[in-house]
Amino acid sequence: MRDSSSEARLAPVSYLPGAGAGSVSSERNRSAGSGSRSPSDDSGAVVLSLAFSGSGAESDDGNAPEVVEQAVVEQRVLRALSRKALSESEVRALITENGLEGEEAETLVARLIDLRYVDDRVLAEELRRRLSEVKGQSKAAVARALSARGLESDIVAETVAEIDADDERAAARNLAEKRARQLGSLDAQTVERRLSGFLARRGYPGGLVREVVSEVVRKRSAPSGGPRFR
Repeated sequence: MRDSSSEARLAPVSYLPGAGAGSVSSERNRSAGSGSRSPSDDSGAVVLSLAFSGSGAESDDGNAPEVVEQAVVEQRVLRALSRKALSESEVRALITENGLEGEEAETLVARLIDLRYVDDRVLAEELRRRLSEVKGQSKAAVARALSARGLESDIVAETVAEIDADDERAAARNLAEKRARQLGSLDAQTVERRLSGFLARRGYPGGLVREVVSEVVRKRSAPSGGPRFR
């Protein structure tokens, strides 16, 4: 016959660094003077394992107490954050999807923010750099991408303001030149049409698209200056 005391014993669960059963206020005091993990940190979630014995770990009706449910949700959120930086809105949605709501959910969100696991401004800047500087997306496209991640409108506005007109024009021209090299020996009219659609789909404004495409097509059609043979 199985020992009922062994059935009462729960598997080890994990908390955020310094989390446990302590209050958020004590965690904030401890985290203020120590290093924290950036939302973009690619390392695995750093957790502190705690084991709960069967004594007092279950309520009278046999259901797991709320603290254990919080620990399970916390682990799932940490695993998600170790794979990809998430916005506050995305973290809150993930917590809700895992069944934690109300005050307990807000406490967990606040803890993640205090420990810098979640930082919307850092996330916005990383997205701007990757989308604008690396992928060459337009200012409008970057703004849409940031909004789609649930970032507040003021954070989105401040972030995309860092992309000035010269940066956007340079990015559009670079994209158009790369694309033009892939179009082979197509005639100028076809190249112009395809480049215009290519840049428009990336959110560049019409005036900028016409200016950049005209410049690239004209440069592409100009003689190379080398010797010509008949």
